[in-house]
Amino acid sequence: AMKTALLILLTIAVISAQNKLSKDAQGWTLFVPSSDTRIAYVSQTGGNDATAQSYTAGSPAAGNDPFNPTSSIKPYKTIAAALKAVRDTFPDWVLLKSGDTWYESGDVKNGRSDTEPFLFSAYGGGIRPLLKTGAMAGFDVCCKNARNFAVTGISFYAHTRDPDSPDFVSDSGSTGFNIYTGEGYTVHGVLIEDCMFRFYTNNVVQGPGTLSDIVIRRNIIAGNYCANAHSQGLYTDNVSLLLEENVFDHNGWYKQSVNADNAQAEGQATMFNHNTYFSGAHDVAFRNNLFLRASSIGNKWTANNGEASARNIIIDNNLYAEGEIGISMGGNVAGPYRFKNIAITNNVMLDIGRGRPTNRTLGWGLDIQEWDNGAVSGNLLLHNASDTVNNVYAINVNGAAGARKIALSDNIVFGMKTNGTLVNFEGTLDSVAFRNNALQSQNIAARLLSTSGFTGLSFSSNAYYSTRPANEWFAIGGTNTNLTNWVTRSGETGALGTAAVYPDPNRTLETYHASLGKQASFSAFIDEVRKQSRANWRSEYTAAAINNWIRAGFGITMPVAPRRAPSARYIRFTSQDRTQVKIYTINGRLLRGYNRYDQQHRSLPSGLYLIAIDHTTMVRSVIERDRR
Repeated sequence: AMKTALLILLTIAVISAQNKLSKDAQGWTLFVPSSDTRIAYVSQTGGNDATAQSYTAGSPAAGNDPFNPTSSIKPYKTIAAALKAVRDTFPDWVLLKSGDTWYESGDVKNGRSDTEPFLFSAYGGGIRPLLKTGAMAGFDVCCKNARNFAVTGISFYAHTRDPDSPDFVSDSGSTGFNIYTGEGYTVHGVLIEDCMFRFYTNNVVQGPGTLSDIVIRRNIIAGNYCANAHSQGLYTDNVSLLLEENVFDHNGWYKQSVNADNAQAEGQATMFNHNTYFSGAHDVAFRNNLFLRASSIGNKWTANNGEASARNIIIDNNLYAEGEIGISMGGNVAGPYRFKNIAITNNVMLDIGRGRPTNRTLGWGLDIQEWDNGAVSGNLLLHNASDTVNNVYAINVNGAAGARKIALSDNIVFGMKTNGTLVNFEGTLDSVAFRNNALQSQNIAARLLSTSGFTGLSFSSNAYYSTRPANEWFAIGGTNTNLTNWVTRSGETGALGTAAVYPDPNRTLETYHASLGKQASFSAFIDEVRKQSRANWRSEYTAAAINNWIRAGFGITMPVAPRRAPSARYIRFTSQDRTQVKIYTINGRLLRGYNRYDQQHRSLPSGLYLIAIDHTTMVRSVIERDRR
């Protein structure tokens, strides 16, 4: 097997969206009441607004664990009444009884600080409390300053919009959550964790104001659709945000497009609807999420306000399946260098295009347009056996208005049938490097790589193979050619032209589910993934576990999770043996090399760097900004 994952792109001090609260051993956020926290319990089945009381932490009725109070509590019956009993700018809590159902929306107030938020959550353990909000929003925060609140452990359900429910009324509806701040205002310190949002039109975080430290983690966001407008699983504009370990499934559509014409009637899939749509994002991290069955794109990104109008973005170790495009970072308003400091690393894409939601015939992996500084490394783009889905590529790098300083390394493309080419380079490119990648079209006769020319491009040590005729593996300026001529024209060194041997490269989500002793079907896998919750958290249904299993089919072993560094600006490397580590600038200039087991480099300014490891064992690197 080829060396993989030897290049790590890192940002120093750019991803600021980090929840300040501690987590337990299973990764769930811990909430500890303050001495003056007021707790309002709510039980639809056993509450009474007239006799209800609120409690302080440590009161006899609340007990030692306020999430599991004694039976002597006197809860409210309605959420509205409980919210009147708690205070703004205090670390107060509203806790709903697990397993109960309300026909109300939720709401939040401001907390005191990052470590003393207002909390809207659940008590009693077990099944999430259910809010059947119908055509109303799940919860709405608008339009001025808001800060320090958490919504955890709640199920929000637009039940009257679910066409498969006996409660269905119409497709009239609203957002699951809407967080908006106006010009000159700030939303800061938001956590949404362990919630479920189903059958809404959208979920939204946006505003011309400042949106910072927004954390959305371990939620299920599924089934969003609209019959008369665009619909996304999550739409954001101008945010700094962490998106971690969520499940996004079947968003932007209820039914497959009938005529592939973007008609919206009855919630048909269109090319404008996606699992996530981020516009003008900055300081954003996507980690360990599942993006499944999008109407069109798993992650759509736009930057419509000139150079660096989207910047400092990390997309790492996510799983993508079906939909018709994995990640699109370009499109809309063209212009040079709109996306600055980008890392797309260690993601797995499977069967993109298979479900054909829009009834089109495309399956695109990564669409990269007009970047300035970035890396695409360690990704697996796998499987398309369809004769119908034939407008297919794995990676497209487009510099229509200019793109520069992009390193594409250690990616594997395998088993993708296409009438086109698996990897394409076009437009005006500068300092774009393609190295240590494997383009393997074994038993599927795909053209491997196409470029309009070689200005600004470099190639090295890639492994090529296709069952297509050898003189059609590559295309230069629209003309097919073979590996020998490709090497001559491109100047590539270390190119291989033989089939790579992998342990088990045909692994799928269906065979993964079978390996767990479950039904070997995509629908059965989806059913289990949607059951994830704090009360029913199974690591085998996380992107980290699934991606590791898929990687093992290619002989790739990922490292353990990184440890947190002390509060200082430096990089600490820890490896399993005395491997050599080198630090490069994004365009390949060597800064420093290390041979010691554990080493620090204290003179790096904020920015993007490439960490090269001269060994097949990866090194985990942690970067921390001095916040003192």
